[in-house]
Amino acid sequence: MSLTPIDLDLMALADIAQPTKIAHEIHHQLRKQFGSVPRRIPLPSIAETVGIVGIKEFDTNQFEGTLVIQGGVGAIGLRRGLRSGRKNFTLGHEVGHFLIPNHRFQRDKFECVTADFNKRRAGGGNWADRPQLERIEIEANEFSAALLVPMPEFKEERKRLGSGCDITHVRQLADLFGVSHEMMAQIYINSADEKAAVIISQNGSVRRVITPTNFPYLGLRSGSPLPQAALARVFKPTNGQTASDLCEVRTDRWLEQRGAVAAIYEQVVLQENGWATTLLVVDEEEADEEEGDRNWNRRNVRR
Repeated sequence: MSLTPIDLDLMALADIAQPTKIAHEIHHQLRKQFGSVPRRIPLPSIAETVGIVGIKEFDTNQFEGTLVIQGGVGAIGLRRGLRSGRKNFTLGHEVGHFLIPNHRFQRDKFECVTADFNKRRAGGGNWADRPQLERIEIEANEFSAALLVPMPEFKEERKRLGSGCDITHVRQLADLFGVSHEMMAQIYINSADEKAAVIISQNGSVRRVITPTNFPYLGLRSGSPLPQAALARVFKPTNGQTASDLCEVRTDRWLEQRGAVAAIYEQVVLQENGWATTLLVVDEEEADEEEGDRNWNRRNVRR
């Protein structure tokens, strides 16, 4: 396989310890060479340039990805059969182990299983108190995510799709950048101007809930049933259409307590084998400025 020639300043990379900053430096160098970062990051070429001498696939259930370092060079193994987006993320994860200085100084062999790729920094607690092996897997995940989706290029492509949230954007962007639907959904809602959430389900059962920290509480977790009136249950495609329109629905379909939510909008795209991805967008009631002024006056009267 012919690889795209990549010229990286390895000394500049070696001077960086923070995982996402290593990814950003690679982007910086790619922009200098190509004008912008290729939408599909040339991972095999990057791996070869930084010192990975081989990437092979294996029929195994022992790992999703593995890295072996010997004599300053590395070799990566991937489980055969990974979907394209997952394969790219796994490869980026193993390259991260190789490039993040404290990883390669701690170990010379990594065998990463599915649970390692689901580890996130969020979840509370002191970062320094988390187990060392857990921290390095999280850092490799952060490196891979940052490398695969450079934000300036993402924002440029997102702008081309038009304003407002649309669940069909997620698939288009995932295909463009070569990442999984789920990973792109996370990036999409975290960068949205609107307050939005994504729910991934199969056969009416929730598999993943992706929300920003300020989204109203949905009370859903993996294994929860979708609401009976959810579009993923009732939407009937016509003329080959797989995505519904974004439409306003009753707030009590998704929220037990309406709180400050003035309106909630729902859209779904149906996929194969009973899978569906639901987008929720909320409008919140504007604060009553006059009431705020009255409260401010009352507080000052008491002083």
